[in-house]
Amino acid sequence: MHDTWAARDLPVLDATVSLLEQSYMVTVTDIAASTGLDEARVATALEALDPVYVDFRKTTTGGDPRFWYVFKVTPEARRAVGQWPTAEALAGRLAEELAATAREETDAERQGLLAYAARLVGDTLRDATVRAAAQVLSPAFGGVPKPELGSPVPEPVARPAGEFDSLVPLPELPELLRPSTAGQRDVAAPLPDAGASAAPPAAGTDPGGTDLDLIRSRPDAATAG
Repeated sequence: MHDTWAARDLPVLDATVSLLEQSYMVTVTDIAASTGLDEARVATALEALDPVYVDFRKTTTGGDPRFWYVFKVTPEARRAVGQWPTAEALAGRLAEELAATAREETDAERQGLLAYAARLVGDTLRDATVRAAAQVLSPAFGGVPKPELGSPVPEPVARPAGEFDSLVPLPELPELLRPSTAGQRDVAAPLPDAGASAAPPAAGTDPGGTDLDLIRSRPDAATAG
């Protein structure tokens, strides 16, 4: 099968990412002028790159692709063109830098150590280096899995409910304004009416509210004299 990534798709993607740094959208005509490819090949490449790498939108132009446009690119597109780092790219770049430093080293012993380190990072221990590079890059994403890799974004954790702490100390409330304790009600006693005289208690009743039989405790009229 014919490989279109290096010859068509990657150059189109690289130009699209670069042009979007200067404009909020780029048309097929803009990308064709930047890459030297004709509009039909650019449109075919964008269709292949959509939706993993680009948000490619087609307008109603009767099939003419010149004014079709890319609205945005994905984080995966920025990593593919090298604008954003990946663990694999970081590991490879580290191996290249160690090898370049080894070539420039004049001390024979240090040159051998640097060349050996470059072989370890780029070949023998490449898998371990890629895992370490991924750990180094993970804080840039704040610990949130990258959606483009298919990992679900975790739900936000609700903060436990707690009492509100006042920043300003509040004064003590007067006794009359203090809230009643739980399970008790403060019932205000009715104020006596100054214009009305108090009614005498009914016969046979105790003014204190007790159920005493006052008739029984009253002396006999025959023996009173």
